[in-house]
Amino acid sequence: MKKTYLIVSVIVLLLVYLLFYIKPLYAKVTWTSVNICHTIQGDAHLVSKNNKHFLIDTGSHREAPLYLVPFLKKHHIDTIEAILITHPHFDHYGGVVDILEANITVKKIYMNMPTKEQMHKEWWGGEYKHLITIQKSAKKYHSKLLPIEQGLKLSFDARSFIDILYIYDGIHTPVGETSINDMSAITMLVDGKNKFILTGDLDKNIGKYLAEHSKKLEANMLKVPHHGATTLAPHSFFKAVSPKEVIVTAPKKLWCSQRCKDTRAFVKKEHYQTYVNGFHGDITVTSYNNKYIITTEKSPKELCKEGQ
Repeated sequence: MKKTYLIVSVIVLLLVYLLFYIKPLYAKVTWTSVNICHTIQGDAHLVSKNNKHFLIDTGSHREAPLYLVPFLKKHHIDTIEAILITHPHFDHYGGVVDILEANITVKKIYMNMPTKEQMHKEWWGGEYKHLITIQKSAKKYHSKLLPIEQGLKLSFDARSFIDILYIYDGIHTPVGETSINDMSAITMLVDGKNKFILTGDLDKNIGKYLAEHSKKLEANMLKVPHHGATTLAPHSFFKAVSPKEVIVTAPKKLWCSQRCKDTRAFVKKEHYQTYVNGFHGDITVTSYNNKYIITTEKSPKELCKEGQ
């Protein structure tokens, strides 16, 4: 009788262990590139596991309240562990205040502040006063505003996390002063053996440097820098990542324009399976048990017509 009781107790303990530890650890990770590229380029990437959510970039103020906030509401996301703004351009930081004002709790906001001079040089990309507004809104809504540092890890658990591989301030870099795009946080989403790299708007100078010096870039999938448009990281960076698939955060008009012609030709030559928000809508990568699948809101027959 005692032996039977002992066996049953062990089985119960094993079941409890499987239920409360193993099962959550191996739960699915989803990365959705939310389509906020209806009229203008922009990035917004929701990464989730076990009802815990991180958001990388928030799109522009024009698109975020129309598409990103409704997406979050539709999926009943009322709490975000952290928003990470890869770099201070309006099509990446523009939706932060909209999210806060939508009564979505954001525990932390990671964002690096440029100097006023840096912002003024690139007046077309954003305004310093916008960043001050984000600071004030973070304080108002009790969100911790924190800097992004290389090595920062946003974790779901030991198996699944977002790792900040590289980030530079645009002034003190290995290649001298750079554009604000080259301030982009280069992030790696890791789930077991699966790796997905998101690049913000990584530009040519830091992109070339990383391609030549980094041994940590290889990934299954790449979020193409700078919406696929001119001045993005060079071909050598893509080859260092060696992805099977790429996601492009661009509207149809931009992806089919002369500004993206070189990238279109290159991804075709390298046989990267290509997904573009402007054509595919929301793009979701679901990672589970060292495998992943890609699903899209729309299934276009083709992207850009030949000859464009």
